[in-house]
Amino acid sequence: MTSTNTLDNLARLVELRQREVDRRLAEIASKQGMRERYQRNLDQLESLWRGAVPPGKVTPSCALNHAYYKQSMLQLASTHRDDLALHDADLAVSRQALAEASRQREVMEQLLTRERQSQRRAQELREQKRQDEMASLVWHRRL
Repeated sequence: MTSTNTLDNLARLVELRQREVDRRLAEIASKQGMRERYQRNLDQLESLWRGAVPPGKVTPSCALNHAYYKQSMLQLASTHRDDLALHDADLAVSRQALAEASRQREVMEQLLTRERQSQRRAQELREQKRQDEMASLVWHRRL
């Protein structure tokens, strides 16, 4: 593999790793939006069951109806909290995957940088050797 191919392949790998990082970032942003919707819904459910007590005197059937309503809201909120906890766990896994993808991209970037520096040094050495040979030829011709 030539040095140009090596650099091109490494640059392509860095680009692919960056795409992976970008995809993970978009995934996390989407999941964060979903988490915010869960939280907003929980807040709304809580305000609904807190406001379930009617003002003034209440008949027994109305009180029973409000109790059922409040119980339903509490059950729904509990289910929503469970879903939110699962979603938070999934979000944590996605964040770990993002960290790993970022680490892999950084490793590839460092490898590409080292390879570029190595090739630059090799080119400078070749150029220096060429100049030394030319200077040696000029010096020998003068003698």
